[in-house]
Amino acid sequence: MKEKRFFLSAAVMLFFGLLMLFLYNKSISYEEEETLKKQMDALLLTLHNKIEETTKVSLASSVILAKSPHVIACLSQQEREHCLQYLLGIRNSMAQANIFENARLHLHTKDFKSFMRLWDYSNQTNDDLSTFRHALEKIKQNKQPTHGIEIGRHGMFMRAIAPVFAKGDYIGTIETVVDFKDLNEYFKKDGVELYVLMKNEYRPIANAATYSENLMLDNYTIVNQEVNGLGFIKEINFQGTGYLKRGDYYVLYTPIVDINGEHIGFFVLTWSESLSLASFKG
Repeated sequence: MKEKRFFLSAAVMLFFGLLMLFLYNKSISYEEEETLKKQMDALLLTLHNKIEETTKVSLASSVILAKSPHVIACLSQQEREHCLQYLLGIRNSMAQANIFENARLHLHTKDFKSFMRLWDYSNQTNDDLSTFRHALEKIKQNKQPTHGIEIGRHGMFMRAIAPVFAKGDYIGTIETVVDFKDLNEYFKKDGVELYVLMKNEYRPIANAATYSENLMLDNYTIVNQEVNGLGFIKEINFQGTGYLKRGDYYVLYTPIVDINGEHIGFFVLTWSESLSLASFKG
């Protein structure tokens, strides 16, 4: 009888011990999961803030240039050569001041034609942008500068666009165009890789951009860098904002929405599970 009571007591104690261990481990897992979610929220906020910071600085550049007599003469008098020399000087000054060394400048006419792409100034086709550069139409309507992400002939970029006026009349726009290189480097220094994915349905618009085959996914094109061995990105079906784990890596993704409110792709951030995200405060 005593032996039965002993074994019964031992069994009860073992049961409650295992239960407490289970609940403790579950509590630890929950806390770790909540910490990870908070850190990923901070990571997404950091991404948003860096894009906002970049486009606002770019917008200041565009607004200042829009008031330049040289830029006004460029569009009102169609003085392409004078325009070229002035804008080349501006771009060199920006590079020397470490303000977007890779920034591009683009002038558009009031009827949505490309007047001059500074990085492709030998091209004088004045191609029509009206069917896909919706930000230009918005600016013509409200006469206000704007900034955000949009896809053009040469690909997906962060853009800041300001209207240009001559004696009060709207004559076109000037745009500062910035790629994602600096954003890549910002995250990379803390061990996080950033991939910018463009929906393949927009590739006919970006017909002047060249992408290698290893940047092509089933439904997306990586527009900013090589995959760096993380081939599992090609296997992910991205939906909304979320995260998952593949092997030793976490993958966080969120939609890219352009200036016109259209979903045009995804931002994807990856990092090793051994990496702490504590440095990202949002």
